[in-house]
Amino acid sequence: IDGRKFATQYNRMYNDQGQPVEIYGRPVYEGTIADVSTNQVFFNGLRWVLTSNIGDLLRSEEFHGYWSAKWNQYTVEFYSAAVNVDSPEDATSPEGLEWFRPLLIERGRAVQGVDLKSSVPLGFLCASCNDDTNPCLYDGVCRPENSTCECTHGSSGRLCQIPPTENGRCDTFFNSREFSYDGGDCCKQTCVSTNEYDCGRDTVTNAQGVESIVFVGFDNCIDPTNARSVSGSRTIYDIQERGVLNCAMLFTTTWFYNFMVDQCRAMAAVVLDNPNAIQIFNFTNDRFTGLRDKQFDIVLSTDYTANRDVYETSARSGFNYATMPYYFGGFVFAGLKPFGKCADNGDFFSVECLDIKICLVRGTTWFDTASKVFPSETIVAYNNFESTVIGLQNNECNVIGGTQVDVALVSIRNYGYTGDESNYEVGSKLYFKGFETWLTRPDDRVWSRFTSWIFESLVQAEESKITQATSDQMGTTGVFGSEFSGMFQKAVAAVGNYGEMWERNLPFTRSGMNLINDGTAPAMLSYDFGRVSDVGPEPSGNSAIRKIIARDLLICGVTGEGLGFKEYDEDTGTWSGFEIDFCRGIAAALFGGDDTKIEVVLVTTAERFSKIKSGEVDLVPGATRTLEREVNFGVNNDAFDFSPVYFHDGMIFAGEMPHAMCAENQDFSNVDCAKTKICVMIASTWENAVVNTLGIDEEYLIFTADFRESMQLHVAGSCNVIAGESGMVNIGSLRAVGYSLPDDYYFGTQKFTKEPLCLMHRSDDQQFSDLIRWIMFGFFYAEENGITSVNFFDMPETNLFGPDFTKIWQHSIRKIGNYAEIYGQSIGEAIPRAGMNLLNDLSSPQLFAAPGTI
Repeated sequence: IDGRKFATQYNRMYNDQGQPVEIYGRPVYEGTIADVSTNQVFFNGLRWVLTSNIGDLLRSEEFHGYWSAKWNQYTVEFYSAAVNVDSPEDATSPEGLEWFRPLLIERGRAVQGVDLKSSVPLGFLCASCNDDTNPCLYDGVCRPENSTCECTHGSSGRLCQIPPTENGRCDTFFNSREFSYDGGDCCKQTCVSTNEYDCGRDTVTNAQGVESIVFVGFDNCIDPTNARSVSGSRTIYDIQERGVLNCAMLFTTTWFYNFMVDQCRAMAAVVLDNPNAIQIFNFTNDRFTGLRDKQFDIVLSTDYTANRDVYETSARSGFNYATMPYYFGGFVFAGLKPFGKCADNGDFFSVECLDIKICLVRGTTWFDTASKVFPSETIVAYNNFESTVIGLQNNECNVIGGTQVDVALVSIRNYGYTGDESNYEVGSKLYFKGFETWLTRPDDRVWSRFTSWIFESLVQAEESKITQATSDQMGTTGVFGSEFSGMFQKAVAAVGNYGEMWERNLPFTRSGMNLINDGTAPAMLSYDFGRVSDVGPEPSGNSAIRKIIARDLLICGVTGEGLGFKEYDEDTGTWSGFEIDFCRGIAAALFGGDDTKIEVVLVTTAERFSKIKSGEVDLVPGATRTLEREVNFGVNNDAFDFSPVYFHDGMIFAGEMPHAMCAENQDFSNVDCAKTKICVMIASTWENAVVNTLGIDEEYLIFTADFRESMQLHVAGSCNVIAGESGMVNIGSLRAVGYSLPDDYYFGTQKFTKEPLCLMHRSDDQQFSDLIRWIMFGFFYAEENGITSVNFFDMPETNLFGPDFTKIWQHSIRKIGNYAEIYGQSIGEAIPRAGMNLLNDLSSPQLFAAPGTI
């Protein structure tokens, strides 16, 4: 380590009288380096430490079993992570702990700090194997006669703990993300041949003992069982091999059933070039296990909730949801009078409500919700919705439950209900938000993104007034490979845009949240939390969450300053602002309420992607979610995840007249416009819009590394127009950098891009993505329910992320408040809250496609 050698085997230390040497009741261990020097490992009261050449001191008669750096001069080579002194696992050895460099290394100092930002590749293992307490790793076999391991799969070490990575041979056992795909040996682009092995070639022996040279390795760095894939997706490969798309849904009304079938047809048109190549499964309570076990390729009729996203207990797994729901509704009760009203009021105890009986579909959020309100003896469970309506018809119950569409009288007539219209009533109370969307497995991220963007293309088509007849106007894309370059055109050609699907299938007036948001209606809202008491798994030791906790810091990368959004105070050396507050809120959730454990680092717009990929930053606020960034970005084909949108904006041109107007009109033909110079930031959606969408010639453009540079050049007069989001280009931000606005300074009114701003982060850690998503939804939930930084304790607790993170919502709201508080205290004065940044009261249009499909 750091060019120095340390002992590799350590034994308990004994003094001259043959007694074991201990410090604070824990053994001291010693190892020898080539019979020249020694290393000692012992407990200092808080951490285990690794030192050198103080064995004689520890064995001396003056040593009495306790330790003080003040009295005993020594230098620490490395410190372990702090340990729980009451934990049995930490009682006798430093096994399994993370190690760090000292804060200062000065020979002769008595006391040193620990640098928790500087970990070292050091670890200790018990060298004697035991199948129960200390088993051999990677399928190694422990020999009881001498407590040693017989290693397999090419691993080595006393416990087979050293995988055979980076040797030029693809060892399929280690060909997984956990082992970086055998250290790169299983990937053509990262494998390095050695003297022993040539990349991609290996000798294998068949059952008859015949050896042959075969190719071993997988271009896409995937598990051998997934070696066959299309565009990196095993699911797409399986569908194409099978020749049919397996869709699962809950049969409710014929109209809604047909509406969902059309969505499956759109997917089949893209994957199989045949919209009719679908097989429909009616699930009951087996949808999650069926999806997990690959009986289905996709599941519809499923509400987007936190517990299903993070950890669905029935399947012992979380799942992936399409970002945009295909139906915004909710759960209501309906039934015979007066029982429909009784259910609406949650009343089963009044005299007129004593005989209430509710027919519900088991294994649904409808059933779970009713079970929290009504006693079990009042609920009758069925396997499907049709059976509940039949139960109502046969007087087995007097109330049913479902979405507003499901329980409408016109819907249940379709199942044979003949009751009197005057005796049937539908409740008005929305017991929970029923935002239905497409559900896919978490082990095929490509397929999950693939399906999600197909649906967004249907919404985008309606936004852009593209119909089934004009589907060729949809954009093309290369993010899923050339085979699917026309995927959005095929989807719209098969079923039309979202509005056409609705009109063709649903005999109900389309309204409220199921309308297209034209960019002016309120759009901020939370999704339903679901069963947050379900106990999910703790973050694993190598997860992003655990790495952040061990580092004791959340690192946020910001691309320059923006008034109210992110501002740096040179006097205090601290950052503040709207986007910084979200970083603080995440930190508070992770660190038990401590929102100060963040580090803000400046990154350029171009390097923010590589900084996330390398782990140098955890989050980058102010990033626009786009198709390319989410699926296949840049020369390295990277992919990123995005939080829920926290601010809707768009690019405008602002500057001196007439140049700002010239830019807005893309007219540089007259003399007055000839000297227009537009500052635009590289590697941004603005650059893409200016260069590719608007086609402005580069002679009128000045490219900058970040927004701060754009502002500086604008102040200096190098450019007379600046391109940027309206939230960043405003009177306040310009004055803040010393710009003297002329009277005719023009702020453009036309927005040339969609800018749904999110927190951008890594996409290879499902649990980290889930945590960020639901913390962000918590800010909207708090505003919806009147919960502020004062009454933060009204936020629910959750077990979905394990026992260390039960109060994530309480901690984050306590420190930075709900969404309205965050907005008001940072940018509310400069940018009055309006349009899509207002809270949706469940009545405003919510369908809004992210950039990328046109």
